Amino acid sequence: MYSHTIDTPLYLANYPYGHIIHFQLEQQIKGKSIAAEIERIYPAGCLTPQHWMRHAVGSEVSPQPLLDAAEEALQKIEKE
Repeated sequence: MYSHTIDTPLYLANYPYGHIIHFQLEQQIKGKSIAAEIERIYPAGCLTPQHWMRHAVGSEVSPQPLLDAAEEALQKIEKE
């Protein structure tokens, strides 16, 4: 069942990258029409991740949105 993690060593390395991309997309779509955003983003097609993300969210793949969200969460906790 998990043999792909042994046969394909680069497979596991892509998990964090995928989570970063997912979070950036989630932040881009938040408060907007999901359908409209999908129609806008998906026609870009099969591109390199950096090029696709520039089209989808206006910036390259970056952990910065995760760091910003963590900072915002910490500020909320400190106020309580």
